Amino acid sequence: MAILLALCAQLPLADSLFAHGYLEAARVEYLRGFFFHPELKRTIELRLNYAITVLSADEPRGIAELTGIVDSFPELPPAIVNRIAVEYIRAGRYYLAINLLSTGSDRKMLGLALLLDDQLIEARNTFIRNEDYAIAAAIDTFMHFPAKSEKTALLLSLFLPGAGQVYASDVRQGLADFLINIGSAYLLFNAFKQQKYIDASLVFFFLINRFYLGSLHNAQKAANEYNESRRREWLNHFLNSHFDSLNLKVR
Repeated sequence: MAILLALCAQLPLADSLFAHGYLEAARVEYLRGFFFHPELKRTIELRLNYAITVLSADEPRGIAELTGIVDSFPELPPAIVNRIAVEYIRAGRYYLAINLLSTGSDRKMLGLALLLDDQLIEARNTFIRNEDYAIAAAIDTFMHFPAKSEKTALLLSLFLPGAGQVYASDVRQGLADFLINIGSAYLLFNAFKQQKYIDASLVFFFLINRFYLGSLHNAQKAANEYNESRRREWLNHFLNSHFDSLNLKVR
């Protein structure tokens, strides 16, 4: 009898550890409980809690556990669907969240998954259908905010090394590329002036070729990083404003 009581106490202990954030200890207790009572795996809440503990330690295995719940229980309660979707979103598996939510009734959560998956227009339309007009308006504002063009940055640096980086708000890198290329051009000019053609060839292939092409790459990279930084900043502000209860953060 004492052994049976000890076994039955394992899952309440696991739930308590889970609720207090001791996920690794909770995972061990859930595993122990499932080993002695395999029928408990048919309990959705226990399976979900266990999957979350696995996700915290091993993301691929945790995702597999969550997907196993979806496959094992075709008629999941909406609250469970939302919890699984949130875990997919936390792990950056937005497409899984979209697939899970696409047939459900929580259009707001679906809109969030679409937004994080960079499907801005579909996300906005989903929020509009859900009558979340303030959220849709925020997305509209973001969509119309001018981004830095990688093509423009490339063309600027093509004609003046460093100009593309300055355009993309990376003034320090732009100035560095400009000075390096100016210095390399001076060395090339001086080598030709002194008729040192071997030196000129070396300067061209090892300095001009490297740093000029590097400036073009840096210009595109700066524009992309600027846009991504602005996207993350806006998304985090958006999440804090409209989904603060989920405690999500875009890195």
